[in-house]
Order: sequence, then structure tokens, then C-alpha cells
Amino acid sequence: MFSTGRRRPKKNAPPRPPKSKKNQAKKAGAKKEEDEVSGSEAPEPAPKALKISPAELKQQQSLLNVFSDTFADVLGLDNFTAVLQEVKSALYNRDFEKAFGNEQYLEVYAARWSPTRTLCYAKVLEGIRDQLEDLVVDGDRIRRLRAKGEDVDVASTKEASRRPLRMLSIGGGAAEIVAFASLLRDAVGDSNKDDAEISTSSSSEEPLQGDIHLVDTGPWGPVVSKLQESLTTPPRLSIHASDAARKANRALIAPATRLACSFAQQDALAMTAEQLTEAVQGKDGEENNKPGPVLVTLLFTLNELYTGGGIARTTAFLRNLTACVPEGSLLLVVDSPGSYSEAAVGKGDDAQKKKYPMQWLMDHTLMTVDKKQPPQQPNTARRCRWEKLESHDSIWFRMVPELRYPFQLENMRYQMHFYKAIAITTTATTSQEENITETG
Repeated sequence: MFSTGRRRPKKNAPPRPPKSKKNQAKKAGAKKEEDEVSGSEAPEPAPKALKISPAELKQQQSLLNVFSDTFADVLGLDNFTAVLQEVKSALYNRDFEKAFGNEQYLEVYAARWSPTRTLCYAKVLEGIRDQLEDLVVDGDRIRRLRAKGEDVDVASTKEASRRPLRMLSIGGGAAEIVAFASLLRDAVGDSNKDDAEISTSSSSEEPLQGDIHLVDTGPWGPVVSKLQESLTTPPRLSIHASDAARKANRALIAPATRLACSFAQQDALAMTAEQLTEAVQGKDGEENNKPGPVLVTLLFTLNELYTGGGIARTTAFLRNLTACVPEGSLLLVVDSPGSYSEAAVGKGDDAQKKKYPMQWLMDHTLMTVDKKQPPQQPNTARRCRWEKLESHDSIWFRMVPELRYPFQLENMRYQMHFYKAIAITTTATTSQEENITETG
């Protein structure tokens, strides 16, 4: 074999960062805080004509209405613009403790930037609906019935075996709960039907129950509670509303018991293995010997964990998560694309630090078997590894001009990665591990 004279890249090595400092210059630009909030780093290309169905347009507008109704008082503040600038300044300086440190700042943030994120997240969740079906159907019950030799009608047994869809949102807040509610709303019937068709549908399918648990360092609890109330309460109508409008007026999620929500103000990187296990397994882990699978989301959160908490602590968090998720669980990661998702390692200024792409760090941790995992204990989830189901380096989510909101909502760009927890077999092999330690 003839050598080309080029050195082969080391196995499992991350892609080399570009030598140009163009990306660094972009980050230092005046629109840095806007880009980080919207998930866009590159100048937006000429917009393409975007058309969506009337049903989807109505659904998106209903989500925007949740925000405009919930934060009507906040949007009407005389000093709203001044407070907004304070939040933007804190985000620009990466002072997240200040930006998310009080309820008023959180409400202003939620009213201004969460609507775009919500529509984007709702679109992403809709795209993985088929995989989410596996989380709400108790396959073990069906298999037990078949093992007993009973004649199992798959359709009716699936319906009888449905359980609530559980979602654990690390770094979650306003956008996550509304996007999750949108998923539950669409599950009542065909997402292409309008509200009238859904209400008169002859389908015997029971409305999907949902249980979302949000974990974040900011005090999102009151904001999340307000949004949950708005989602489960019919919107306020004008005193001049017609009888037909009053008759058609109903909550996005009804009855209210279909949407269970809890919030914990907690640093995910500081959670012990026991705390993370409790958050992942929820009530299933307490009531049953075998907890059901869960959807775990890291929506514009993972890169902040890497850059703010460090690679070592974030790697430990991901490994603890892998160790405690039940088989069949799903992991959805959405984050900024390109150079905004690089984590720096080493001492000195940014130019002296070595940068690793978030996606490479994540895959390296999730898709290798951790030799340090403790032996499986009785009545615990089987040890798992992650299998990647879908991955996109850059996707645009574009707003349609027909949508109405007090602010102009920007398009956003993001990367998306989707994984499923697969049980480790006795013949599973371990990929070669590289030690990546944070020296800074």
C-alpha cells in the first residue's frame, strides 16, 4: 500500500477546528445575544416562501395566544423595553444568574423569546411522534398476555395499555411546557384536523395523558404554573363575544388533569445519581418494580452545561443519566449549530484553549459503554447504551407571515440529535475510550 504522506486522523478524534478566527469575530458582534437566544449564528439567507396547512397555522397561532394571554400584563408594562434591554445585556455578558434571577426577568424573557422556541420545539416533537408512541404503550403487558396464551387483539390491548407520556426536561421552562401541551393536544385526533373535526370525531381513542418534569437553576416555577393554568383554562373572551364564540371556546388541554407538571429549581450537574434516578423514573419507579421509559430533553441546554459546568462534570452527568434511564427511553438534544456549540478546554484565553464540538463530545459519551457503571441492582432499570436514531447538523425553523404576536418573531437555526436507550447485552463490546479531562 502506498502512503500519501498525510497523517491519518486519530481514531475517535474530534474534527479539527477551523484555523480562521472568523467565527470568533462573529461571536463578538453586536447581535451576539440575539443569535444565542434564537439559535442562529450565520446571516440569514433570503427567505423561502413557506406555506403550512390552515390547521397547522391555527395550531401555531393558538400556542402564541397562550403567551400573549398569559403575559398580557407584562407585555403592557411601561418599562417593558427597559427591562428587556437589561435581560439582553445580561445574556450578552453570559450572566445567566442575573438574566434568569428573578420572576419579572423570566416573564419578560418568556414573553419575548419563548414563543419562537415553543413553535420550533412543537415541530420537533411532532416529527418524533411515532417513536413517542412506544413510551405510552405498555408493551410488557401485551407480551405477558400473549405468554399466557390469551388471544390478544393488538389494537384494543394497546388502547387499554396506554400510560401517560412522561417527559423530563433538563434546563426546561416556559417553551418546553407549552410545546409538550401542543403534543398532547394533537394526540386527541389527527393533527391535520381542525378543532371542529376533532371535537366531533368518532374515534374511541382516549386522550393522551402527559406528565412533564422540568429542572432548571432559574426560578421558573411561578412562570410555569401560570402557563399550565392558561393551557388548561378556556381563554378569556371579550364581553362582546358572540354566543357561537363562547360555545366554541375551550382550553387547549381539557380536562386539566391530562397535563401534570412539576418543576424543580436545581442544578442538573449537582444532582446525585439517586436524585437523577428519581427524576427519570418518576412515580413509575416508586409504584412498580420496573419503571416505564421516558423522554429526556436537553433543549438549548447541553452546550451551556459543557461551557458553564465543564466537560468533566457534564460527562459525569450524561453517564449518570445513561445508567438510570429505563430501556426504551428517548433522548432529544436541540442546540445552537456551528461554532456556538463548541466547548473550550485548557488554560489561558480562548485562543489558547482547545475546542471540541458539542456533538462529538456528546456522541463520545453516549454511544460508548461506560466500564465504570455499577453492577445492576435488583428492581432497577437494565443497563443501557444509546443508539442514535436521527441527527441533523443544521435545520432552519421559519415563521410564517400570517402569525400574529406583539413582537416580530425571528426564524431560528438549530442542530438536533435523537437517541434511544438500548439494553446492554452480555456480548456487548466496549468502544475504545479516550480520556478527556478538563485542565482549565
